[in-house]
Amino acid sequence: MNVSAIAIEELNKVLKQAENPQAGIRIFAQQGCCGPGIQMVLAEHATPSDKVISIENIDFFVDKEAEKMLEGVTLDYGNKGFRLEGLKSNGGCC
Repeated sequence: MNVSAIAIEELNKVLKQAENPQAGIRIFAQQGCCGPGIQMVLAEHATPSDKVISIENIDFFVDKEAEKMLEGVTLDYGNKGFRLEGLKSNGGCC
């Protein structure tokens, strides 16, 4: 997983508001109607099964299923918020 400079800037704003130096960004796979999708939330700490990945002093807590899906993906930020560029679609109904 890569993270764009603008996404780093925006994530730092979010983490600063959290006022918890241990906080990070948890990325996890969640089952949807067309297969798993990726979700992102502010988290106080990693879960025991998360892999901790530090990028530009930001800790990402990534679950095992999401880690596989994030290969070659870039987290970016634009006028519609955060997005994952290069995330492969599962196809299907959605």
